[in-house]
Amino acid sequence: MPHRGFWMVGGLFMGVACGESPKEGADGPDYSMLDRACPGTDGCASNTGALRVGAAVVDVSPECWETWDDLDGNSEYDPSTDVFYDCGCDRMCPSDEGYAGPDDGEADGAFQALWIAGFGNGRAMASVHDAIEARAVVMESGDTSVAIVTLDVVGWFFDDAMIIRDAVAAAGSSVDLVIVQATHNHEAPDTMGQWGRRFGERGVDERYMVQIIDGAVEAVLAAESARTDVSMVVGVADSAAPFGDKGTFNTVRDSRDPVIIDEEVGAAAFIDSSGQTVATLVNWGNHPEVLDSRNLELTADFPWALRDTVENGLDYASRTQSGRGGVTVYLQGAVGGLMTPLGVTVTDWDGVDHADASFEKARALGDIIGGLALDALETGVAVADARVSFGVLRVDLPIENFGFQALFLMEVFERDMFGYDDTRPFDDNNMPLIETELNLVTVGPLRLLTIPGELTPELAIGGYDGSRVRSSMVEFVDPSNPAPPDLTAAPQGPFLKERMAGDFNWILGLGNDELGYFVPSYNYVLHPTQPYISEADGDHYEETNSLGPSTVPMLLEAAETLTAHSP
Repeated sequence: MPHRGFWMVGGLFMGVACGESPKEGADGPDYSMLDRACPGTDGCASNTGALRVGAAVVDVSPECWETWDDLDGNSEYDPSTDVFYDCGCDRMCPSDEGYAGPDDGEADGAFQALWIAGFGNGRAMASVHDAIEARAVVMESGDTSVAIVTLDVVGWFFDDAMIIRDAVAAAGSSVDLVIVQATHNHEAPDTMGQWGRRFGERGVDERYMVQIIDGAVEAVLAAESARTDVSMVVGVADSAAPFGDKGTFNTVRDSRDPVIIDEEVGAAAFIDSSGQTVATLVNWGNHPEVLDSRNLELTADFPWALRDTVENGLDYASRTQSGRGGVTVYLQGAVGGLMTPLGVTVTDWDGVDHADASFEKARALGDIIGGLALDALETGVAVADARVSFGVLRVDLPIENFGFQALFLMEVFERDMFGYDDTRPFDDNNMPLIETELNLVTVGPLRLLTIPGELTPELAIGGYDGSRVRSSMVEFVDPSNPAPPDLTAAPQGPFLKERMAGDFNWILGLGNDELGYFVPSYNYVLHPTQPYISEADGDHYEETNSLGPSTVPMLLEAAETLTAHSP
């Protein structure tokens, strides 16, 4: 598709007012402001008909890699102090029982490492705790259909999402829109590039990328084949309410002032005619990084436990719940700003505290959010006639962060840049662009807005009055912050969830892309002499991992167009 682009003209948004419906023309609604809309365009004329849903899971855990011993215990591979086992893809050495002979990469002197993403460089995977998966759901009414496939990885670039879309279509699928979302897992192999053996060395294993792509396509096709007529239940639970004064601080910490947390756990279940759950969607925002930066075991982090809880239930002394069966898909929410379990002591349903990075803590956190998702469905709204629709809008964003520019030029990041003269240095008049996309999906009373990166919750819900802290253990603004945000300059709204105008509104963070943090303009501050390299005084880490100050205004304007014009 050509680069359609979405730009400010003269600094003003040239579009429609918030809440304005698509204009009716002689042939129906006018979706000309969008790149695609269904129903109402070619290939998806109608969404009249029963809601049909299918779901599938494919294990995409790495098949080919070599392991090592971290002899100095610093979780960073150093060939001068650590040792790797040159035993090839299957990790079977000649002295191992069952050894069948040499395989790919064996005894070649090269460490076939998989570099774990999310923290620093040089963190090579050593073993497996639980599977990395591609989980897909396909939702259809009439001839309008949407697939969402989630991957237990740190991020998935738009260009790679398009590879999955194209492969699904080439396989003969009739799905109209494929959304690829990463859970933002910090305990799985690098899928973006920046977490290789050392800074500046690309960390992506191309063979593993192909395995993930194949698994994602397989999951979507299997989910499509499994479609069946369903009814729907959708609800919401409050993640603060069960934990008294501790509130939200039992599950998540906002590491950036002001503290604003979206406490809602959203859940939607699709039930077939026999009463069996086909699929459950769970939406909540937090970094899957419970295991922290020293972990060398492959894991999906807390989503592993969350999904297991929703499917199979809870069995604590003080709380038992039956699971729903079917396939549970965890949909990452507004995770920027920065929503993290690090620094949180998770008190589980039996009152046991879990403070340190551990699988027990990940289990406890997943059990809590999974249990709340089950609660949300118990008190949820039953929907007998839900219909599917969606809108798509592409946007071209400038890469102002010269740290990111360097990573592109070093080919650490591999995706298309355009709109610049490659014979000249980058500057304000020669700025590279990248293409990305936003989707707005409606399924009955539920609306889902994909965001191509890590959205701060305040852009979705506001909360500048301090009402979304929801914990007496946390200050709205840290009194020791040397440069607190100027809340008098904060936006007044309406915020994204209000603009979405559904009965239930979910943000899908890292939807179809990972462009870093989306920081509100009033509080976007760069270091005065080393912008993007060093942090400005106060809480301004996120700026160093963002595209630049132009991104959020353009993103919000694109979202306004999408919410105003989508079916």
